[in-house]
Amino acid sequence: MASSRHFFRNQPVEQTRAEITADIKNSRTAQRDLQANGQHRLAETMREGVDEHLDELNALDNGTWTPHHA
Repeated sequence: MASSRHFFRNQPVEQTRAEITADIKNSRTAQRDLQANGQHRLAETMREGVDEHLDELNALDNGTWTPHHA
């Protein structure tokens, strides 16, 4: 899921949090849909994406989150 949060340094924390939680929700939905359709390998990829987003959310909560490309 592409998000602007990795390109802007001055983005408010709440906006960053909203983007991350939206990415988590969308990835979980995609994961469930893929599992329901028998595409377990792709579902695993989405699960890994959720883990990355959760790590981002933890870093944001800890104050250690930084954008990747800004």
